[in-house]
Amino acid sequence: MKNILISLIVLATLFSGCSNGQQNSTVTSDNQQTLVVENVNAQKLNELITQHPEGIVLDVRTPEEIAKGHLANASIIDFYDETFQQKVKMIRKDVPVFVYCAAGSRSAKAAELMSTMGFTKVYNLEGGYNGWVSAGYETVNDGGVTVSKAEIFSSEQLASLLKNNLVLLDFHTTWCIPCRKMVPVIDALKKEFAGKVFIQSIDADTNKELTEQYKVVSIPVFILIKDGKELMRKTGLTAKEELESEINKAL
Repeated sequence: MKNILISLIVLATLFSGCSNGQQNSTVTSDNQQTLVVENVNAQKLNELITQHPEGIVLDVRTPEEIAKGHLANASIIDFYDETFQQKVKMIRKDVPVFVYCAAGSRSAKAAELMSTMGFTKVYNLEGGYNGWVSAGYETVNDGGVTVSKAEIFSSEQLASLLKNNLVLLDFHTTWCIPCRKMVPVIDALKKEFAGKVFIQSIDADTNKELTEQYKVVSIPVFILIKDGKELMRKTGLTAKEELESEINKAL
């Protein structure tokens, strides 16, 4: 009888962390456990997104699923895409990431993977997009992301541009919502500094060689270079005034 009770206690301990077949993930460092992945319901996720406007909403569903609707301001990377892990590496790791799929299975796997990639906090939506809709929260139906053909640059082409010029490099991707939010800022700077500064946008997915050459590890990233020397590097959403100030100092 005693052995049976011990066995039951062990089993209960093993399964106590499960929720709908999913588990929260922890990373152990210096004898301390840090909760990286946390499974939350739609209500909690909605609260967290509101509390952390700097966070990244990540939709890991297929293009066909996304075409029927998605959460507002969601960056989109198909979990089944063979470049999924490579793209996820480009997401900022120092801000909360809110990941979801249709019902919660793919996003749980994605969140588990991200917990091994240096992300500091990942929230997985239990019940996924279906649960979000059932709870009555708003969605966006814009047909998904339209992917345009990006220009390819060689190291030689960029080196020629950088020679004796002040250049602002804008590394981005089509699926990155923070990147898309920065487009009006970059367009405004192009008009303001026309003839004074070369502002070059570079798709990080298409131009992998340059992305590696400039050690771009997350996007968007803005690099100001003068006479071949890096003067400034900003990552993530950046105010126009901040970039403007750095450019004026370099002129």
